[in-house]
Amino acid sequence: MTESKHIFNIPSGYLIDVETGSAIGELVSPSGDWLEVQSTGTMNLNIRDTIKMDDGSTILATITGRSVPNEVAGPKMEQGLTVTGDEMYFVLPLLMETNSEKYHRVNDTVFLGKMDELTMPSEKSGMIKYNVY
Repeated sequence: MTESKHIFNIPSGYLIDVETGSAIGELVSPSGDWLEVQSTGTMNLNIRDTIKMDDGSTILATITGRSVPNEVAGPKMEQGLTVTGDEMYFVLPLLMETNSEKYHRVNDTVFLGKMDELTMPSEKSGMIKYNVY
């Protein structure tokens, strides 16, 4: 496998409150995912998301991490099928920044995320869902 780089625009997404199941924020432009695939297949993640919260405040999320496809996940990803979090290693640290007094605590916290579902873009749009702790 050769090394490659990909850039994905993230046209939509939501920040969901796990307790209520409702959206508390929406991804807005600019948001994007820079993906560097190593010769081993390991993917280096470099993601920047802009989130508009339900009160109108804005949070910038900077997300890095590693994703390691395996014999199960690799073929599913190539076919545009959904891969679940228990089928591959996909962990990411998140840093967030905001000027909002309501969400100011995120400026001092490192969050950890784990992929729950992933569908790579093919003929249709891709999708990723991860849980953040």
